[in-house]
Order: sequence, then C-alpha cells, then structure tokens
Amino acid sequence: MKNAISVTLHRDNLVWLKAQAAARTKGNVSEMLDRVLADARSGGRLDDAGIRSVAGTIDLPDDESLVEADGYVRALFDRSLLRPVLVRERPPKRPTKRG
Repeated sequence: MKNAISVTLHRDNLVWLKAQAAARTKGNVSEMLDRVLADARSGGRLDDAGIRSVAGTIDLPDDESLVEADGYVRALFDRSLLRPVLVRERPPKRPTKRG
C-alpha cells in the first residue's frame, strides 16, 4: 500500500530525480523516489538514530490461544519451505520488423 506525502526538495535534487524517473520509470517521479529510498534502506545507508525496533509496540491480551501461536506459525513456515517453487523466465522479446 502506498500513501501520498508532500516532499520539498532542492532544485538540483528535483532535476536529478526527474531525469532518473524519465530514464528508469517512464517519468514516474513517485516510483523513482520509492526506488531510491528502497535502495538506500537495503544498502545499509542509514543513520543509526533512525533505526528502531517495533518490539513492544503492540499490547496483546493474555490469551491461552496465543501460547501455541509461535509453534503453529513456525510449523507453517517450515512446511512452506518444503514445497517446490516454480520459476519461469520470460524469453527476451523479439525485435519487430520495420518495413
């Protein structure tokens, strides 16, 4: 799910972002900005102060059904790893004849 936000950029950064978007995402600046942020997050280029855990942010009631939940979810995950994965590669597009 994507959410709309307003971003203010320096002119040079905006020009660069638009050029990258034109070259890589058919001019979609939002998609390009999303890719830049995803690359930065996955590449480890983060400020340590911005990294925080979500542990402890959800309060769950004491419930007997939650006692077995961890084992159940782990078993589901383990079973899913045993299933074969079908991977298909699309052949390259053939050049069109111009005439």
